[in-house]
Amino acid sequence: MKHILAAVLSVLLVFTITSSFGQKKNKMYYGYQTKKAQPGDKFLNSQWWLGFRAGANITEVTPTQSYSAFSPISYDLKEKEYNTFGLDQISGQAGIEITFYHKGFSFSLQPNYRRQRFTYINEYEWKSSIIDTLATNELPNQLNIQYTHENTLDYIELPIFIKYDLTRGNLRPFIQIGGYYGTLVGADRHLKTSGTDRASGAIGPFKNQETVIGAKDFYIKSSVGIAGGIGVSYDFWNVRLVFDATYRYGMANITSTKNRYSKNELVGIGDAMDDIEMSNISCNIGLLFPLRFISSKYDSFN
Repeated sequence: MKHILAAVLSVLLVFTITSSFGQKKNKMYYGYQTKKAQPGDKFLNSQWWLGFRAGANITEVTPTQSYSAFSPISYDLKEKEYNTFGLDQISGQAGIEITFYHKGFSFSLQPNYRRQRFTYINEYEWKSSIIDTLATNELPNQLNIQYTHENTLDYIELPIFIKYDLTRGNLRPFIQIGGYYGTLVGADRHLKTSGTDRASGAIGPFKNQETVIGAKDFYIKSSVGIAGGIGVSYDFWNVRLVFDATYRYGMANITSTKNRYSKNELVGIGDAMDDIEMSNISCNIGLLFPLRFISSKYDSFN
């Protein structure tokens, strides 16, 4: 009887030890060894990026309707001459970028502070009549005056873009399309006067001191348009360097029609704002940081 009881106890002891070891082994396998995330997993196809961007821009102005403060009688009034994409009109912008990436497509919000500049010239010419010239037997009296209007506009803008990556490596060229809405926060006009005076006794050119005039009332408070461009991004370390070039097309007249003749100092020289639309070419460079990682070593994924 004792031998049978000892045998039964031995079998139970072996079964208990074997079962305990098996449970421990399974716990180690299932509790601590998990499958490493693979680049092809669905979870790895999305990424959030956050960073800052800055760049330069140059503006083109298209007049849709011309205006003047008075009609010429005894002098010639030339149409305004706009300086299109002049290098002296280069300005800048800076802001942040918030981008969500999913399977090659990116949805990007890029709030920024933007300054844009454009220049136009008014030119007037007066000459004495032929009869007066023949009577005095002298050279005709002549006065040429040129007014250069350098306009500076400051906007807070909210552009939205959809991007598509053409490749999936570290170097990723992309195309983008979107639109923007801007709120005018400030505007100035720098007025420069120059010309040639052969009528008052002093023969030769002249140049007057520059005048700065507040011009915010000349423009409506908003700017809206569409945009498209190309760019390239490069991933290194754990950041993304982005460069893009974008053409922006303004879709509305930015001149305030009710304030066209509101500045006496400009009306006095015959100036009035035309109805204008603005287009713009901007180049930007940005540095973005990923907001999601796959390991404690901060290895990003997209």
